[in-house]
Amino acid sequence: MKMQLIVLQLQAVIALSILLTFSRGFEMNMTQYYKMPQLYDFDDYDRCLLEFPGTVATYCFVRADIEPDSSSAAWRAIEEISKYNRHHFNHRHLYFGLCVHKCEAELAGLSPRDRKQLQAGILTDNPKVNVYLDLFATEAGNRVRYNDLSNACINWRLQQREYGVHAKSVVEYCDTTDKVIEADDAWNLAFYVVICSLLSLACVSSLIDLHLKRRRHDKMLKERDHYKTPPRSLTTRILLTWSIARNWYRLNQEPNGKIGRELRFLDCFKFFAMFLVIFAHTNWVIYEGAISNPQDPERLLHTSAGTLLISGSLITVTFFVISGLLLTINWLAVTRAVMDGKKSTLSMANYAGLFVKFNIFRYIRLTVPYAFVLLLSGVYFENAGGPLWRHIYEREQLACRKNWWTNLLFINNFVRTDERCLLQGWYLAADTQSFALSLLIMILGHRFARWSKHLYAAVLCIFMLLPMVLTYVLDYYPIFLPTPQTQKDSFIGDHQFTEFYTSFYMNFGSYFCGVLAAFAYDQVSLKQYKLRERIGFQILWFALIPVGVLWLFTAHPIYQHYYAETPRLWGAIYAGVQRNFWAFGLGIVVVGMAAKVGWVLRKFACLPIFRILGRLTYGAFIIHLLVARVVLSTVREPIFFATGTMFAYIFYVVCASYLSSLLLAIFVELPVSSILKLMR
Repeated sequence: MKMQLIVLQLQAVIALSILLTFSRGFEMNMTQYYKMPQLYDFDDYDRCLLEFPGTVATYCFVRADIEPDSSSAAWRAIEEISKYNRHHFNHRHLYFGLCVHKCEAELAGLSPRDRKQLQAGILTDNPKVNVYLDLFATEAGNRVRYNDLSNACINWRLQQREYGVHAKSVVEYCDTTDKVIEADDAWNLAFYVVICSLLSLACVSSLIDLHLKRRRHDKMLKERDHYKTPPRSLTTRILLTWSIARNWYRLNQEPNGKIGRELRFLDCFKFFAMFLVIFAHTNWVIYEGAISNPQDPERLLHTSAGTLLISGSLITVTFFVISGLLLTINWLAVTRAVMDGKKSTLSMANYAGLFVKFNIFRYIRLTVPYAFVLLLSGVYFENAGGPLWRHIYEREQLACRKNWWTNLLFINNFVRTDERCLLQGWYLAADTQSFALSLLIMILGHRFARWSKHLYAAVLCIFMLLPMVLTYVLDYYPIFLPTPQTQKDSFIGDHQFTEFYTSFYMNFGSYFCGVLAAFAYDQVSLKQYKLRERIGFQILWFALIPVGVLWLFTAHPIYQHYYAETPRLWGAIYAGVQRNFWAFGLGIVVVGMAAKVGWVLRKFACLPIFRILGRLTYGAFIIHLLVARVVLSTVREPIFFATGTMFAYIFYVVCASYLSSLLLAIFVELPVSSILKLMR
């Protein structure tokens, strides 16, 4: 029976793959496409700064906007191509890397009158560009010096290439050979102190642990058993908190207890969900950089593969469901331990104490490693890359120095959203807010147990309907739409991202599905239901896999249909069900797999390798975008966007992120977890 179900799933997926392979996408007019100016035009960065020793060389990164001109074929092409804004970059917005010496040489033969005619003005009316200018406020002097020259140079090049258009421009920043490298400031010094402190603690703790191991007189005790056995003394436990060997064994230890063994497959879920998140975010940072063939990713988005990429945002729902599930399991365990032997209900003081304790412990556990990555993100490094280093990496560094406090307060999903530090941190903010609200709801459900089912049903209905109502009233697009230009602008000024996608209330329905899945799992476990022996449930469980794949493509009619607006009512309904139905189905999958449904799929998900990878997922999540920015900000010229190139970058970012997460776990995350266990 199980084999037949898996064969049917494979047949459905293969049939879908064949259908998608032969589906035709948007046909782009490439003759018209090449009439537009290139999105990126970079002079040779190294040659500019090194060619003329003894002179001050300057290289400027410049933003430009083409001025409308209906008489120009290039402008008409820009209008035609850019109107497909869901799939295409805005080709009006150009990016230049200009060598000042080269520009001066190009304009040297022009009269003052000709140079003045090349001036189209300074770019001041692009709010997204202005966010970058505010962050690079120290470049104001370079803008005064080079704005006019760079604008004349850009328009001279547009004229020489016979595009027949002019552009306004503004200097974002300039690199010069005589730039004075400032001494390390307080932020950098704080980072160095923290690093030295962590290394010192790890060395001292490891040496003490080694000394205690050698003092053991029990020859039957294996070496690794020493590191797995907690000391009896509280003082010794504290001293061994940063022991490298002990933390490694803790990272690799098998789950304890019945619940830990039944839910060990979640590590596999977390790893693969994290891989897909890194896939999407690396692709975004590639867009934020420079691409020599933007037509290829634009054409890709017109295909069914493009729909799959857009629907990939549902992967984030996986983390919300798992988070709600684990919160509820912990809540049930704690309340049962507290209520053990008590006949009366808990007092309001008891509930308040539990609420505070849950939130404080969670805050410390998440925030300490998060704060370390925030500190690292704000460290100033001299330009180690090229023309894009400061645009991609230093912009993040400046935003972190300015707005780090919004991350630590977990309000960065609605405060200062145009200058985000660690953009992926929106999830932690939304998850924290969902955590607090879910805990409050469960307290009410526990206190008024008679009405708990009605309460939970009402909450689920409210937060499933709320996205529909808000989408209809505020006229949101029915799905989260990370357009190429939106990603290139790092989601600055994108209300759809800030209000529709990252707000906790639009995701709380998914989180609460995880809460309800935990209650269902608890009842299945307590009453010992044998779900794996129920044929009907097995059919439902295995059917959810191809249904989930098909669900990813339900956005296709909305995303790919340009020529008629989606009816507002139907769009609102879809906005409400897309994420919540995915979360509900995932909840059923989790409950079933916890009840040992899934056969070979469950065996695969429980492989020991996922135990380590799953535990490293949080660290990989908070550090992967920093890794991607370091990797992609070092490119000297626009990269060729191709499948091989994209996966090479993704593979590198995945490996580097998990290796970085391993260090973060050994030196920060696991020691903090050990201290919290001692405090309970």
